Amino acid sequence: MLAINNTDKFNTIVKDALAKSANFPRWQNAINKAVTQISLNGDFMTYDETENYLVIWSQDSDKIYSANGVCQCEAYKRGVPCWHRSAARLVRLYLELAENPNPRFPNEAEHAPYLKPSTTKAPITVGRFRI
Repeated sequence: MLAINNTDKFNTIVKDALAKSANFPRWQNAINKAVTQISLNGDFMTYDETENYLVIWSQDSDKIYSANGVCQCEAYKRGVPCWHRSAARLVRLYLELAENPNPRFPNEAEHAPYLKPSTTKAPITVGRFRI
């Protein structure tokens, strides 16, 4: 579970990223979507500080992505900036971690890591989703 506790620091990082991408509207869109997804769906993200990558369960595609400069999503495959990579960079900067040029991403054949700790609470249904 990803927790952004220092919102002032995170907002400064986002503001700086948007300023640096002023001439690149697709990156600005990716950054804005990343910020929205982090705030709304941070419970479905976790950061591996050892290997420096963000694991995201995308609510849009219902897939799990590992992002750190590369991604497995369709946007990345088409060469378009994706919000997964933007989110990974924003979180890495927030945590002030050094970039790992050769992260080991989880093998797709292996089980996906648990994104939320187990609980004994009964699930809540919101629309057609169980939380």
